[in-house]
Amino acid sequence: MASNDYRAILVADCGVDSTRVTLVDVVEQNEYRLVAQSEAATTVEPPVSNVTIAIQKAVGELERSTGRHLQEEGRLRIPQDRDGQGVDAFVATCSAGGALPILVLAVTADITAVSARRAAEGTYAVPFRIVTMEEVLKNPPLGAPADAGGAAPWWRAVETLYPGGVLLVGGVDGSNVAPLRTLARALAEALPPQAARLEQEVARPALPVIYAGNHEAQEIVREELAERADLRLVDNVRPAMHEEALLPARQELTRLYEDLIQHNVPGYEELSTLAHSPVQLPYMGLQLAARFLAAHDQREVLAVDLGSGATAAVWARGEMCPRVVLGHLGVGYGVARVLAQRGVERIRRWLPFPAAEAEVREWMLNRALRPRTVSTTVRDFLLQQAVAREALCAAVEKLQEQGSAGYELVVAAGGGLVRAPRPAQAVMMLLDALQPTGETAAGIVELYEDRYGLVPSVGALATLNPDAAACVLLQDALSLVGPCLIPRGRVRPGALAVKIELQFPNQLRQEIEVPWGQLVIVPFQWGNEAHLVVRPARGVRLGLGRAGELLSTTAGEMIRGGRVGLIVDARGRPLELPADDGARVALLQAWLEQGGAYTETELAGVQPPPPPPAEAPAEPGEPDPAHP
Repeated sequence: MASNDYRAILVADCGVDSTRVTLVDVVEQNEYRLVAQSEAATTVEPPVSNVTIAIQKAVGELERSTGRHLQEEGRLRIPQDRDGQGVDAFVATCSAGGALPILVLAVTADITAVSARRAAEGTYAVPFRIVTMEEVLKNPPLGAPADAGGAAPWWRAVETLYPGGVLLVGGVDGSNVAPLRTLARALAEALPPQAARLEQEVARPALPVIYAGNHEAQEIVREELAERADLRLVDNVRPAMHEEALLPARQELTRLYEDLIQHNVPGYEELSTLAHSPVQLPYMGLQLAARFLAAHDQREVLAVDLGSGATAAVWARGEMCPRVVLGHLGVGYGVARVLAQRGVERIRRWLPFPAAEAEVREWMLNRALRPRTVSTTVRDFLLQQAVAREALCAAVEKLQEQGSAGYELVVAAGGGLVRAPRPAQAVMMLLDALQPTGETAAGIVELYEDRYGLVPSVGALATLNPDAAACVLLQDALSLVGPCLIPRGRVRPGALAVKIELQFPNQLRQEIEVPWGQLVIVPFQWGNEAHLVVRPARGVRLGLGRAGELLSTTAGEMIRGGRVGLIVDARGRPLELPADDGARVALLQAWLEQGGAYTETELAGVQPPPPPPAEAPAEPGEPDPAHP
């Protein structure tokens, strides 16, 4: 069946928290569009341990909402009939298995170890510990354990590493192979002996070891580990001192993740049988969407996906498309790792109410114990969104290590962003975490959100029908939240930063003055498109212009207002939060109110009540009513 013969397509996205099923079909003007969508809690935990059950529930909801018969006797009705019943194909993405723990074994902590970490952080593999030659020599597997600073000896981690694997790296190609012989031999000593033939049916499989170091040492590593481990040899992650090659190691780590984690998701084999193309990983769809948008719009694109258990970020410009996948950081299942990696103080800094470190830590650990908890109070939303900011910060910081630069378009995906009660809350999370500078020719950064959770599924859809994937991405997936203007410079707080004029097609004009230090949302009063003219104050720059230079859209061009309108972030870069808790809380409250994320009443409701007034001491000779 040719790709254009697949008209009605079901697309399932099975995450750790929820499973979303989307019906895509050809509608008027022969375009592929989103027809309907439904969602169910992912079913991979007892007592219902089969990922396809959630899909069946979601498809049942689609049948009720569309009036179409999509299943027959518990199975998908394929192909579609002439009367429109059934579907032509089914595709899926799946990340319901969580992350893959990886121990990095490296000669030194710099250079190749850094490259190994970057390779792992482009997949759902999590480098939970980096062990260097120094630590191996200090704590040999066959020697007495030395003081490891409170941590267990590294070889203890190897003994318990299943499901998981080891990424062994070190040296540039052609360098000294002796250190790698030492590491490989020490790892062999840490591994259990190979099971006897009669024990093989019940023994744990051999530990996977990916060797991505000095090419000259491959045979040496093979000699030391081939009998003890599931050895996989790939090209060096650091073939030369100033050259990094992450793709071979990433591909092998992805295969390892599929073997050890994805294929062991309950019901995964059934899911694979149902699908008309290989089941995809969600971050592949995010990367494909970013690359496509960068080529389609001829702009630099940053796409972020914040979920319950993982956070991903992709930057695309031309042929460049680095990605970061933090398979253990999220706002639900990944909240404990955000706490461990970022620290409670970094999370607390985003809270617009007084909160002790112990209170924040307790809230996060409770959320880690009950990751499917749905926030219902303003306080819970503020805490969750503080965690979201730090998860996004972590991803973008690591993306910048790979050479990402400015961008003109931001795509926000994942429940941690798009399920915020108000679009303005997602705007505030993005601006606080990403801190875009707008240093582009247009001077504007457009913020889009994936309202229907379609971006991760684009990769799976594209494997079957690229035209359908492009149509759905451009027509349905992306919703413009608003264009963002970012004045830069140094101006006295409260002084004029920019004067803005919106000129609408009906000849009406809207003028706004924005003070320095504030964030202002400008709803479009007369239509959703306008010609923009911005006059910055002395010392204020916009886009690539000089200080004080006017910025405007070119003749005939307009900006669109999106869901919230024009966003003017005149808070400066980088954002500066006061060290004093009271001043910081007051500033954050002002920003959230200015951005329309929360109202003054909502924020007042999370403040602690004022202490009761102290009672005046009783006059001498008068009885104390409390102590007669």
